[in-house]
Amino acid sequence: LRTRCSKPCHHCNKFAMVKRDLRPKPLFDEASLHSFFVDNDVKPVHMSKIWKHITENPGCPLDQIPGIPEKIRVPLKEEFVACTSTLVRTYESQIDGTVKMLIQLQDGGEIEAVLIHH
Repeated sequence: LRTRCSKPCHHCNKFAMVKRDLRPKPLFDEASLHSFFVDNDVKPVHMSKIWKHITENPGCPLDQIPGIPEKIRVPLKEEFVACTSTLVRTYESQIDGTVKMLIQLQDGGEIEAVLIHH
């Protein structure tokens, strides 16, 4: 994963990108999962099976996903998690139902998200 630095790059007047090595890796990071499949000599066709199953069964342990090769079950569970962010706090407005959420990212950073009902 890459994230933008807070300082502009001297050479191109754009924000420089900093490579981060997150552990565990986010399961829905396509590039990380694809590299994992290549490294383990498994066809990438199984990626969509994993994503579909976890989306439909969010509590399923990664080593118990049906239809994936046996040889990746343990390494998949050791290297990846379905969600790397944590909901820290929510606040719901009594006036209009707007919901504010404070989310802590895997690297410790925090973001605020707002859901506005239309």
